[in-house]
Amino acid sequence: MNILKLINTGICIGNLDNLNNLLIKKFIILKINNINILNLKKILLSIKKIKKIIYYLIKNNKKILFIGTKNIHKEIIYKYARALKQPYVCNKWISGNLTNSINYKKNLNKLNYLKNKKNFFTKKEKSIFLKEKNNIEYLYGGLRFLKHKPDIIFITDINKEKIAINEAFRLNIMIIALSDNLNCCKKINYLIPCNVNSINSISIIFKFLFKKI
Repeated sequence: MNILKLINTGICIGNLDNLNNLLIKKFIILKINNINILNLKKILLSIKKIKKIIYYLIKNNKKILFIGTKNIHKEIIYKYARALKQPYVCNKWISGNLTNSINYKKNLNKLNYLKNKKNFFTKKEKSIFLKEKNNIEYLYGGLRFLKHKPDIIFITDINKEKIAINEAFRLNIMIIALSDNLNCCKKINYLIPCNVNSINSISIIFKFLFKKI
């Protein structure tokens, strides 16, 4: 990985010092103008460790549920999850997707039913069908790859995905997450400290994690 290119993404930039969480202090190397700077060496060690975990999971046909509903994360979640044929949520997390999986499965069954019956609808019914179909696709489309409880979930912003994290924690599902010094969480099993507000930072992490997998 090109170190200069990595630094230029802003990956090491943390949040305001007075909002700092104690759990991520070990990753902070210095402070400039009240902004915490994350330790690049420790970031790289975390990425390399998690790459090995991901490689093992995919090699053994395990399911990784990718979750990233923050606007700047949606496209990258969609791109990599689909390329890996893994489940994902990139638009909106519906409470109960993990703890009450019957709900999303019911919606996906309804989606299949609507698709199979679309040629039998009247013109007026097709308009209603299209609206309902698009809504289900928007909320649950990425979960069609999830037939059972995921083996691990991959979160791109802890602060944005608190509901999903709580559900995974209740079900003892391991969690990989990206975080800066504002929003760390004790429920995370594997953490990559980084600037989650930089799309370039997130992109280069994904590129390294999933390259040649």
